Amino acid sequence: MYTMPPILMRLTIKTRLAILSLFSLISLFAGLTALQGAEKKAQTREERFAPEVAKLAAEPAPSPGGILMVGSSIFKRWTTAAVDFAPLPITNRAFGGSRTVDQLLFFDQIVPSSKAALVVWYCGSNDVNGKVPPDEIVKNTSEWLTRTRAALPDAVVVLLSVIRAPQKRDSGYLSQVDETNRGLKKLAESVPDVTYLDVNPALETPGGEAQLDCYIEDKLHLNAKGYAQMTSILRRVLDKEWKSPALTSAATKS
Repeated sequence: MYTMPPILMRLTIKTRLAILSLFSLISLFAGLTALQGAEKKAQTREERFAPEVAKLAAEPAPSPGGILMVGSSIFKRWTTAAVDFAPLPITNRAFGGSRTVDQLLFFDQIVPSSKAALVVWYCGSNDVNGKVPPDEIVKNTSEWLTRTRAALPDAVVVLLSVIRAPQKRDSGYLSQVDETNRGLKKLAESVPDVTYLDVNPALETPGGEAQLDCYIEDKLHLNAKGYAQMTSILRRVLDKEWKSPALTSAATKS
């Protein structure tokens, strides 16, 4: 049962009603604001990335038959990739904060115009942080592969594992990362001309612990040493694929 506060008991009925009406309006406004905020959040995922993707799409098209890097911030922040993998022809069209669903949403602006012979994928880390189930991450990646095969039928694809970063360990997400990586590995084994690369050994100690000095303060993104470690393990795969008969054929047809 509602009991009126003593301070209101001393006021006139008219004043009490005015105060109560004001409280009701404040509560109503707060509720509407929260609802609008939720609706805005639901509507802005596409809007969030559209400007960045538009800039990527507006850049001069790379020469056909090159290497395309797609995915989230681990690749976006790899600003030295073209130098690290020289003389391989690298085009980086990753956009930070993206999930696998975002890669599908903006696929047409990112992949087909690259005319790449080799596509390197890193995505899924933000999905894990957003509590997207591993099977859904793998399903989205599979759909992305299907669309890539349709757009670039002769291209070779390298799927990178989700990094077992300290942030994932601290947040209790390591099991989701491992399950996602098992799914990506199985997916790659089921699709021709797709290679799965586990980059985690280059970022971990022999005992499987994270090398903290490979990460910036957020314990998620890589620093210069982290990218050097990534380069060491990915370079071997890119060099091998670049010389493969399948890739030579793809580059010739592009």
